[in-house]
Amino acid sequence: MRQNRFSNTTGVITAIFGAAMVWAALLFPPATATAQMAPLTEDQLREFVKQVIRENPKLLYDTINDYLREQQEKKQSRAMEESLENRVETQVADHNPTKGPEDARVTIIEYTDFQCPYCSRGDKIVHNLLRKYRGKVRRVYKNKPLESHDEALPAAKAAMAAHIQGKFWEYHDQLFKYSRDLDEEMYVRFAEELGLDIDKFNKDRKSDKVAKWIEADLAAAEKLDITGTPAFILNGALISGVRPMSFFSEMIDQLLKE
Repeated sequence: MRQNRFSNTTGVITAIFGAAMVWAALLFPPATATAQMAPLTEDQLREFVKQVIRENPKLLYDTINDYLREQQEKKQSRAMEESLENRVETQVADHNPTKGPEDARVTIIEYTDFQCPYCSRGDKIVHNLLRKYRGKVRRVYKNKPLESHDEALPAAKAAMAAHIQGKFWEYHDQLFKYSRDLDEEMYVRFAEELGLDIDKFNKDRKSDKVAKWIEADLAAAEKLDITGTPAFILNGALISGVRPMSFFSEMIDQLLKE
């Protein structure tokens, strides 16, 4: 970690120096640079960089942000390459809710917690991916309620009870929409709004069957060393954490070429 921080700091300093050189090139055109610029001492260079920051902050801002964006893109690219090269074995259980054709060329398995804000962001991205790659991508949902979220497990049980009555995705959408306010009253209200059989819904979400379904998902996540949420597996390529839509699009494009 310390080495990465040092590397990043060095990179930012390089970016600042680069911005200073750009500023110098603008201030002193090549034809006059040799005549007007003598070698700078360390103190003069320090003052020169300070002057760049004071007089042209936008150049510095743009240069540093370009550098950080480039580093992030490289990091994303490395993560994609590693996940594609080191694929994991996965299974879709009969109880896992799915969306999209069963014979789709790309299957996205997502491990999610209904109280996780990053999972909410990831959910929107996967939803948009299914629209972009209509007919080519299949979505599979697996529960990964975190112990740190009090309502994550009750929400997962309620969603799977709705799944028994064929309303998982509709219920799923409501849970994410109101993820900050989840409680017992809301679980019942969502079920009522979706027209579920409330007695059956309440019985199912408290049943051993639903509990075992969620335990099976958790066991599968543990086997793959998935500890946080969200996590996505695209044709065996494991990605931990939410990524930009462009990242997943690039990855799917690669998988479609296989």
